Amino acid sequence: MLKIRRLIFSCLIVFVVSLSFAEPRSVTILHINDIHGHFLPEPAHWRNDKALIGGFATLSHYLRENRAQHPEALFLHAGDLMTGNPICNFEHRGVKGGALVELLERLGCDADVIGNHEFDISQENARKLAELSSHPTLCANIVYTDGSLFAPHAVVQRDVNGLRIGIIGLTLQELSQITTPKHLRGLEILDIAETAQKYIDELDPATDLIILLTHNGFDEDRKLAQNVHGADVIVGGHSHTRLTQPVRENGILIVQAGCYLQNLGVLHLNVDGDTVQSYEGQLIPLLAKGTQPDAQIAAFCDSFKTLIDAEYGQVIGQLAVDWKSRYREESNVGNWICDRLREAFNGDVALVNAGGIRIDIPAGPVTKLHIVELLPFNNSIVAFSATGAQLQKFAMEQARAQVHREHGIVQMSGMKIIYRRSGGDVESVACEVGGEILNPKRNYRIISIDYVAVSQWERYLTFEPQDVRRTGELFSDFIIKEVDKTEEPIHSQVEGRLRLSTDWRE
Repeated sequence: MLKIRRLIFSCLIVFVVSLSFAEPRSVTILHINDIHGHFLPEPAHWRNDKALIGGFATLSHYLRENRAQHPEALFLHAGDLMTGNPICNFEHRGVKGGALVELLERLGCDADVIGNHEFDISQENARKLAELSSHPTLCANIVYTDGSLFAPHAVVQRDVNGLRIGIIGLTLQELSQITTPKHLRGLEILDIAETAQKYIDELDPATDLIILLTHNGFDEDRKLAQNVHGADVIVGGHSHTRLTQPVRENGILIVQAGCYLQNLGVLHLNVDGDTVQSYEGQLIPLLAKGTQPDAQIAAFCDSFKTLIDAEYGQVIGQLAVDWKSRYREESNVGNWICDRLREAFNGDVALVNAGGIRIDIPAGPVTKLHIVELLPFNNSIVAFSATGAQLQKFAMEQARAQVHREHGIVQMSGMKIIYRRSGGDVESVACEVGGEILNPKRNYRIISIDYVAVSQWERYLTFEPQDVRRTGELFSDFIIKEVDKTEEPIHSQVEGRLRLSTDWRE
């Protein structure tokens, strides 16, 4: 009789539990992306009050608040932890950038995806960053010829409601186009949609919700959503897009939280029968004022701030005007940097990709840290020769880059490009070097960086230089010296070095 009662009791429990799970279950996804080493609060230059925003200590406050209201919450990072601050170059637990991994750990990250900048130091360091993490660092579409480099997916179950969540990591398919080739040797980048669908089909029977955790860019995430079925959410990164509301594409919700730890993305979902029934999303600005950060995380961040201040905090110059970086337009900081390269290395032309100039610097004192954050990549200065005919092709690509906006332009010195349009394309370009019309048969001396001349010449130059000569000088070190030796406040301006002709009608 006792056994029968126990059996009836057990059946009742199973029945009650199954009834409770038959109701829609909620889950909150807390997400960030593209930290790029920005581990401390920084002035919000777009606000009138320049309030401090961001940093891991500030983030700890907002995570604690959200988890108190939503204990089932999931915390995800969508790639590019690295490159942008010297903390990325300090070894911690035997790995450069390891301090950033530890900060994610301390904040209870459930999963992250490998981004393109995780490979900036080396492939080995990228692997070590993933191995250092106790939470899964995912990427399904980067493989060695004999198997996966990173775990392709993870399944997380929330004890609060029993919800089973599949997370698939995916990195942009164009990784080889924006990463130093030697750091990708031996790796294969698989088709992102085919790979996603393979693992969606594998996880679907065992999960209630499937998240694609991508470092792919918003536009590419929309294409990905159009080419897969069975996924519910894309938590994205790479394009630094601030999506204040989720975007729904082919039934899949897409979210992204901007960059530099300035916002926390919050997505509330109600899931019923393997389907998202309702949702609500927002971005929370990570304003530091009035927060109560986790004391241990704040102390950990302060310890690295002390190290960085000691090595990079000295003032080396003054700016008379703001330095404003521009990705698809000529910039005053790009002009000044390229002018210094051309003059110091006796070039006819100097070229630096606009995407390598990473921040704005306000007028006033300039420190070594400013320059390291401005030029965070380990690029070296190189020289090579190019014919006028090759530079003519380069000029056409420059104009098309500005018109079609498919990639960033190249900042220039010594060269002027004026183009005209016909319809939606570039019709012709006029070029000058050193104030004279470009001579197609002449050889010109070009000063640049190895990323432009060696790694990504196809994207930026359209021709492969055959006589690249390395100067042995690190790009950021050179600019630090140039700023340091400039006695007067630095004046720089946009001069129309790449522009649409106002004399021709489109």
